[in-house]
Amino acid sequence: MAQINPTEKLMFTKNLGVMIGAGIPLAEALYTLEKDAKNPSLAKLIRSIKLQVESGKALSLSLTKFPKVFDKVYLNLITIGEQSGTLDETLKFLAEQLTKLHVLKKKIQGAMMYPLLVVGVMFTIGIGLSLFVLPKLVDFFAAFDQKLPLSTRILLGFANLMKNHGILVVSIFVGIIIGFNLVIKIPFVKKWWDKIIFHLPIFGNFLHESAMAELSRNMSVLLKSGVPIIAGLATLIESQSNTHIQDSLRQLQLGLSKGKKMGDTIESSKLTVFPSLFSKMIAVGERTGKLDEMLSYLAEYYDEEIEDLSKNLTTILEPVLLVIVGLMVGFMAIAIIGPIYQITGSIGG
Repeated sequence: MAQINPTEKLMFTKNLGVMIGAGIPLAEALYTLEKDAKNPSLAKLIRSIKLQVESGKALSLSLTKFPKVFDKVYLNLITIGEQSGTLDETLKFLAEQLTKLHVLKKKIQGAMMYPLLVVGVMFTIGIGLSLFVLPKLVDFFAAFDQKLPLSTRILLGFANLMKNHGILVVSIFVGIIIGFNLVIKIPFVKKWWDKIIFHLPIFGNFLHESAMAELSRNMSVLLKSGVPIIAGLATLIESQSNTHIQDSLRQLQLGLSKGKKMGDTIESSKLTVFPSLFSKMIAVGERTGKLDEMLSYLAEYYDEEIEDLSKNLTTILEPVLLVIVGLMVGFMAIAIIGPIYQITGSIGG
């Protein structure tokens, strides 16, 4: 079954909470949502949940059939809502958190859109020139018995390569990208990559702040809902895709099981994935007994940091990309126009 998109998941959660809060039975609420769903995959998913609920299963158990849609954090909160008799409030709370997460991801996508668009256009134009324009220049300049400038010889060497093996070169380039994505999924490579990704120039800090915002929010949500901290960490470990953060959370869990505080464990185990602000605020939260509030504050803080970084990212990348484009255009102009003037001058002479 295809995954539903984040907006559909958000609206499903929000509308289900509203209907249950209004006193509509769960099965009837699910039936209404199924009929209103415009996406066939979403309608099929809701129908499956409804059938299981009608057969006597709890909602939380029915949702476990779709782990790619409903993560461990979501399922744990639904379970707590059912057990406490506050399912409508839990769904409302979940909808609020999903909204914040959706806004966060939109900011990230918005920040990445401009550089990816520029690089994509540059790549497309480069492939077009290499396959259809430069090969013709090879034949044109070869017709004249002239010593060509170095820039032109470099360009023609590349043009010859594309003329004779263009499809192969493009295929190799695409293959490298696909191969890289496959290689970083290998467990021991993924462990290495998940550490490196937070230290990449320009983007590393942005990705790190995003991960910390999501982690802080999820941890805060679990604690506010009454989940014991060790159980909450277990849930976060299962729902975390970054192995570097996973390993650090396991260290925190181990420290807590030995009676240590999280702040002390971060310091003693040198868990560098957690920024100093994170560890200090955790320590303050543990001392004051307001850990959930501190985590909520951290989530808001990182959200603001991401917003600032997203604005700065575009400001930093724009001149860099313009310089790169300018250098490429300048090089091609000199390489093509220079010898044309040279040939014209020799003919005129």
